[in-house]
Amino acid sequence: MTSSPMESPSTSSLRVTRLTLIHAVLAYVSPEFTAMSCLPLLLPVEIRFRILTHLHLTLSAFLLESLNHSLQSSLGDLCDRCKTYNFHVYGQNVSDWPEIKVTGGCWCAKIGGHQRPEIARARDRWNSDASVDAKIRSPMADSDPPPYFIFHLRHVAVTYLSTASPSPYTRDIEAMATSRAGAKEIDALVSTVLRHFKCFVVPSKTRVWKLEDELCIIPISERTSEGPSDDEILCTLRVALELNRHRDFVSHSKLHPRNMKLTPPLIFHSPDSKHLDSKPRTRNISLICGIALACMLFSIRLW
Repeated sequence: MTSSPMESPSTSSLRVTRLTLIHAVLAYVSPEFTAMSCLPLLLPVEIRFRILTHLHLTLSAFLLESLNHSLQSSLGDLCDRCKTYNFHVYGQNVSDWPEIKVTGGCWCAKIGGHQRPEIARARDRWNSDASVDAKIRSPMADSDPPPYFIFHLRHVAVTYLSTASPSPYTRDIEAMATSRAGAKEIDALVSTVLRHFKCFVVPSKTRVWKLEDELCIIPISERTSEGPSDDEILCTLRVALELNRHRDFVSHSKLHPRNMKLTPPLIFHSPDSKHLDSKPRTRNISLICGIALACMLFSIRLW
């Protein structure tokens, strides 16, 4: 995210994680929240505020479910060998695996190894125009979101566009729905919404893009003496996007990517090994049966 000439450092700021901010923005620009906000309901302000708050958190739950489903699908695209390897090398937290957060598919398939049909189908799905471009990127300097998160954003954007009438954010949502969407497109939507509240995210000194990054939001310095103070601007943003509630809900949710863990079996048998072992096992059974039959015949002769 870049700053404009009118933007300057401010003493007042608001800190929030990237995932919390993105989901708060997605809930705010959703067709359901937009429609409810525009309805001319003759209700007390407190009741209307409660309705919008409940709707905001309901949408946040939907977004986390969508994100978890995308992460589950990404995990399902890995073969058993890759799952076992990543578990023993990188731990049981699936979102920390390079094949999950960088490539979105089996590395054994990308380096020319034997590709099982399901791996090939998964690779074709990721490389199709209807999905994400799963290119190999450096885990040490990753400037794009994980493939599973991009797929999640595209799914949300396509859903919004199929049910929503044009809004001030339609162009940014359409950009997120493209097959080449990445950090630039989602950051643009976040910036557009924050600019509406006269705020912006302080640009990061690095190009690394992580969901757990803590972002600093400050007001745009263009207010006059009659305008609201910086604290009032940030308070308006915090209430409108339900940032405090989103932060608590996202951080404690079981659907958060960091809470997805895998515990594979202690002994791993590949399909090929099972096939190779079938003949020796058959010979062993035949040998045991032969010995048992010989013992029976010998005992009969003793009688």
